[in-house]
Amino acid sequence: MYTYSDMWQERERLRIATKTLGCKVNQVETEALAAALPLVAVDFPQAADVYLINSCAVTGTAGAECRAVVRRARRANPEAVIAVTGCYVELAREELREAGAHILVDNTHKAQLPILVAEHLGLELSDYEAAETVWGNGEAPGERIRAFLKVQDGCAAGCSYCIIWKLRGEERNRPIAAVVRAAEKLAAQGIKEIVLTGVHLGAFEPGLVVLLRELLPIGPALRISSLEPECISPELLELMAQQPRIRPHLHLPLQSGSDHILGKMRRRYQYRHFRARVRQAYELVPGFSLSMDLIAGFPGETEEDHQATVRAVEESRPVKLHVFPFSPREGTDAALMPHQVPPPLRQQRTAELIALGERIVQEHIADLVGNTTPFLVERVSDSTARGYTPGYLKVRGRGIAQPGQDRGLLVQGAEGNVITGAVLP
Repeated sequence: MYTYSDMWQERERLRIATKTLGCKVNQVETEALAAALPLVAVDFPQAADVYLINSCAVTGTAGAECRAVVRRARRANPEAVIAVTGCYVELAREELREAGAHILVDNTHKAQLPILVAEHLGLELSDYEAAETVWGNGEAPGERIRAFLKVQDGCAAGCSYCIIWKLRGEERNRPIAAVVRAAEKLAAQGIKEIVLTGVHLGAFEPGLVVLLRELLPIGPALRISSLEPECISPELLELMAQQPRIRPHLHLPLQSGSDHILGKMRRRYQYRHFRARVRQAYELVPGFSLSMDLIAGFPGETEEDHQATVRAVEESRPVKLHVFPFSPREGTDAALMPHQVPPPLRQQRTAELIALGERIVQEHIADLVGNTTPFLVERVSDSTARGYTPGYLKVRGRGIAQPGQDRGLLVQGAEGNVITGAVLP
């Protein structure tokens, strides 16, 4: 009988496929966990000997997707080791086992996953530092130009619609010295842009401004990922205004423009505070751009509340708008609230907000036509350069360029929400 030990004797042929569901923090963790195993990486859902799945539980749909991914891995290779970690493991161990998972690791013990997989394969890992793995090891897989760097984990916000704060554990920070070392490793690999990530990034101690000041001398441009609106300080905006290598873009999960709904959500701000900070950002930071998250059809949301959100989008002018219909998540207070908005009305309001966001983006792009915008080249194929502007708009430009270059684009039009034009020499 051919065993896993036999397979390990042929380890140069063993393959690992990964699948990440959910947030960018999960993506960082998946890459670090996979890198700890000396296996050949293949794309999911190709046939592999190990499947590593990092799950999400933000909605019921996310849980169903995770179970489907496990079943898909099992079909691709019924003999493979299927290891699942992440938030959904905290909620549905038996369902995942029934779907075909062999190894289940919750968030608290996530760093043990490579050890458990290795034991399943019949080998020992040497020089494995479990404590660092959940933060990411400063390695950028493949030939990337942009890399994510996890600096914070856990959340204590307690939003009424969210279950993640119950699953990710208490707020904790990566030591600044360790963040700097990881950033230096990324820079040495040729990374040109580092995206700082965390479950509640604004809770980083001793403060995001302190961390940014420590990272600026290393070299790569710095981008801030999702940040809670109450965490935008005047000091942060002033630093963004002074330092062009901090990308002039913020992603803010506003969720609603109605103070009535924000209160029911247990958000820690009111819309007027959000609006004041965004206006300050537009005034202070050259080329500032904004992206936002919204939840449509939260319990008790009236037409007046919805129109307040519509006005908030029109005032804020985001270049990207992520709109989610409210999804009752078992285990959250919002799932038990009275006055649930009927699903068809949730979908209608979601569609209206999405259409508004698309119109605003097209207006942004129309204003750029005929002008030049900088962008970081991330990929080049068939004489077409692809990347992002500092304000986080996608670019597709015709012309000669190399990955990692900062180039200019003469904007000539758009394909959907992608800016198109000619790469300047």
